[in-house]
Amino acid sequence: MPLFDRPELKVQKDRRVCRATDSRIAKYSRRGMLFSLVAFTVAVAMGELRHLRPELALLLGIGLVLFTLWRGYYVFRFDGLYATGPKRWRRQYFLASTLGAAWWGVILLSHVLLLGLSPVTQFLWLYTVVFCASVTTVFSPYHRFLTWFLAVSLVPAALQGFLTADVIGAIYGALTLAFVWLMAHQARKESENYWDRVSAMQALQQKASNLAAARKHSEAAVEVTNEFLANVGQEFRSQLSDSLGALALLEGDNLNERQREWVRLAKNAGNQQLKLVDNVGMFARVARKDIHLRRAPFNLVRTIEKAFKFAARTAQRQRLEFNFQIDDSLPVMVTGDNRKTAQLIRNLVDSATVIAQSGELWGEASFEYVSSEEGQLTLKIKDNGCGEILPDESELFGAFSRMDTTQVTTGLGLNIAKGLAEAMGGYLQLHSSDEGNRYQVVIKFEIEPNQRVYLTPDRRLQDTDVVVLHQKGLFVTGTIQVLQSFGMDVTSFHWSEDNGDAFRALSTAIERQQLVLLIPSLGDGGLLSEVREKLVVASEAGSLSFPLICLGGYGNKAKFATLAGLNPDAQYLSRPVTRKELHEALVLRLFGGSKKASRRVVSGNAEINRKRKLLLIEESRQHQGVTEEMLQTLGYQVEVVPSVEEALAKLPDSAYDLLLVDCQQNTVHSAEIIEQLRLWEAEFSPDDRLPIVALTSTTEEQFEGRCLAAGMDDFLTKPLSKDSLAETLERWLGE
Repeated sequence: MPLFDRPELKVQKDRRVCRATDSRIAKYSRRGMLFSLVAFTVAVAMGELRHLRPELALLLGIGLVLFTLWRGYYVFRFDGLYATGPKRWRRQYFLASTLGAAWWGVILLSHVLLLGLSPVTQFLWLYTVVFCASVTTVFSPYHRFLTWFLAVSLVPAALQGFLTADVIGAIYGALTLAFVWLMAHQARKESENYWDRVSAMQALQQKASNLAAARKHSEAAVEVTNEFLANVGQEFRSQLSDSLGALALLEGDNLNERQREWVRLAKNAGNQQLKLVDNVGMFARVARKDIHLRRAPFNLVRTIEKAFKFAARTAQRQRLEFNFQIDDSLPVMVTGDNRKTAQLIRNLVDSATVIAQSGELWGEASFEYVSSEEGQLTLKIKDNGCGEILPDESELFGAFSRMDTTQVTTGLGLNIAKGLAEAMGGYLQLHSSDEGNRYQVVIKFEIEPNQRVYLTPDRRLQDTDVVVLHQKGLFVTGTIQVLQSFGMDVTSFHWSEDNGDAFRALSTAIERQQLVLLIPSLGDGGLLSEVREKLVVASEAGSLSFPLICLGGYGNKAKFATLAGLNPDAQYLSRPVTRKELHEALVLRLFGGSKKASRRVVSGNAEINRKRKLLLIEESRQHQGVTEEMLQTLGYQVEVVPSVEEALAKLPDSAYDLLLVDCQQNTVHSAEIIEQLRLWEAEFSPDDRLPIVALTSTTEEQFEGRCLAAGMDDFLTKPLSKDSLAETLERWLGE
């Protein structure tokens, strides 16, 4: 058994832990030695020892000073000595301290022997007890050393207290021995607790360090994965751009119906692959909460309408009815990210479509004003209960959760919608029952102070009679509400074989030349066939001409064609229909013209477009053909150059109306091209600012901000569609 403590546990061999412990011992020892010198000086100055035995007092003082200097050598030069050998410092310091404590025990014993329990003796005794109690906590990590330190300081005096044959001495001796035993026992327990605590803390630190390293490694792996996904997605987009562009051009040629069907199939497959790549890339950003929102004014109503109608195409391909209604309370202009809003809606509707499988979906958009400057948009989607019941959110919000459907990755779209909603300060809630599934999204927007009027109903529609003949559908009630918001007097009938009221209402409307609105069910031609029979009978009695509008779904248009042959004033509108589309159709059927919602007129005349001259900067030769052909198909004159240097050489001698820059994946390189064009323009043509539209396959969040800062006016994401390209060019070049 060692005289003093020596490292046994692993933590006791850790130099950082032992240094912190030993430095605290050295710190308290400096103070203790100085206090002991002061206490001895006071005792000698006030006591009788210097008169009775002056030689002994001098010897005790010299010895105390020497031991203090010996111990001080180790504590005042701790940093230098400890660095050369922690074990050597600890062993030598413990020896010096124990001998110093023994010398102090001799001092206390001398006072007891020569002066008895005089006031000076009691002072030294109490000081020793107090001092030993104060260092117990500091010295307790090395409990054997502390036990020796206490014993040699107090036990000799305690034993002498018993030998005085005095009651007070016996009490002092007994209490002192009890004190030494208790402090030694406490030191052992505290030593065990101290090293256990340090060991646990070290284990926690090691675990935290391992977790931090694992997290850093995981983040690095995620970053590499995300970068890989982004690069693959951009490459995939770039390659698909030519394929889908060529298919779009091929679709415009004279093809038979079978060929057109194959072209549509190829386009749909390409679009589905493209959507999957976009969703995987967006999900990666949602998972790491790296969604950058653009803050700019945009038309909220138009964004919702376009997103809903785009999502409706997917639903119709699945033979599923999707319609929507936008509340009149929506502000037209808000500040936010229109692209992320549209993406949220499309992902939500696509996921609801996959889960519903068949039947009908109904969407509603409403707005609640939180203040005059802020409000929240609420989007609700519900189905009619023909599809699957939603599983638990833990399953549904998995990145690639699957259900018993013909589609996959249902949770991917919902995860993206949920992440986008939360990034916009809102949330996504789901509820499922036997009556159907309900989806609700709430997102926040700032309201623009300068609002536009979305639609002012034509006053001539007020009190106009309209007969609505419908079969069934969640959207029928919403359609009737829209008609009533125009001020029209609506009479509606559910069409069935035994419904004589509906037949009589149709006959009366034909006689009075009233407007009739037909709403057949998806893929059901019963209503249209029976109305056609009625019109055949009516046409035999004379000419047949009354305003008729059909809001048809998938499979209804062919049936309507035979009906329209009997009535030249019949018009077909494909569902879903926006308020503005329905309003213009009503005005056209009833009064022969549509009410202009805006003074701005965008010319669609191809002859005017041919006068527009465009310059396309395309570095990749393999992509030049499709983009050039698509622009020429739209009626524009196009010149193509492979570099910005050649573009700068052509600009002074040619009057271009717009520049198209085909940007590659490198955002910085794309921005540098745009900056060079703007620098040339600022120097040589400061009064004639050309619009610059970027064509890009990248989905990086930083692209738009970086290129806008460089001078870009607008951008289109590949693969290009003729509709989006024509719309963008008309926005910048339209009359």
